[in-house]
Amino acid sequence: MGALEKEIRLSFAQRIRGTLPDPYKPLITEAKEKDTPDFKYNSDQTPYAPQTREILRLLRAKAPDSEIGEHMNAIETEAASLGVEDPSVPSTDALVTSILFMGSKSLSHVLSHIDRTKSLLLAIGPKSDLARRQIITSVMEYWVEKPGTGINIVDKLLNYSILAPRDVITWALSDKLHKGEGLCFAYTYEMVSVTLHKVSNRVRQIVRARNARGLPLDQRKILDETLQREQSEMRILFGVVEDALVGVAEGSVDAMAESRDQDGKAETMLRAWGGRWLKVYRRKMAVEEAWVMETLEAGPKAEEMEDVKVEQPSENGVHNGIGVENGLENGNTNAEALIDLA
Repeated sequence: MGALEKEIRLSFAQRIRGTLPDPYKPLITEAKEKDTPDFKYNSDQTPYAPQTREILRLLRAKAPDSEIGEHMNAIETEAASLGVEDPSVPSTDALVTSILFMGSKSLSHVLSHIDRTKSLLLAIGPKSDLARRQIITSVMEYWVEKPGTGINIVDKLLNYSILAPRDVITWALSDKLHKGEGLCFAYTYEMVSVTLHKVSNRVRQIVRARNARGLPLDQRKILDETLQREQSEMRILFGVVEDALVGVAEGSVDAMAESRDQDGKAETMLRAWGGRWLKVYRRKMAVEEAWVMETLEAGPKAEEMEDVKVEQPSENGVHNGIGVENGLENGNTNAEALIDLA
């Protein structure tokens, strides 16, 4: 199914369905053939539907954030009166689902709407961890028939710093893990893999920038401090992944312990999935640690790290003979500019 989802992402569901043998055609349902998923708040049976439709109207009218915020507050007030544990969760779902519906035509459309509502989305973060992870839930529920699209949007939300890598990992390997069934979905693996790659690639970029020949000593120190911080975050993130996977591989996840099936086949399969995932991500962590250590050892030695006096760039953009080839494009000596954040 994961392979079919990737094909659909690159083409159209109806076209891919036509290429499949008859026994496999039911895998691509009519819902997957829809270009635009339904807006669940069109139904009055959906809680908070009137307020959410008003949020959608205001978003389309490009109303000020304050007006949209009033309706989100109204949802939270109603949710609190109904005894909802975290009232910011339904208001978050209302906002995010509205944004997704408006931008469902293409990825560029949704990115445009996310950019325009970035301040509203960033304001969700401080409310609660659960509300922040609700952003992911809303995305994946809206694009449930095309999870690849949802993964792309989550990845862009990471780029905007609306989500943090730990939010994504916690959502995938805690909130949606259940008894371990979450590991069986291709989109879960892709989401975790993409997120960890983003974090580890950030560390690699810092190491490469730090090893640039002729880099002034003060900037190298800044990058060393940044490297320690980012590498620590990477280790913590891999640790969160390992803790979750060990629980599945050993069968010690609470949900698994509470629902033992009679023949044990389902549990055996889930534990096998956990073991495979665990092997993969332990290797990935070992590779990243080894790469950083070896690259730092191969970098400039102590005697090459003398404090370089920074001069004004000449017309050809060269500082003391250090130019574009050493990563200081147009003579830019700002350490942060050496790190590609993409």
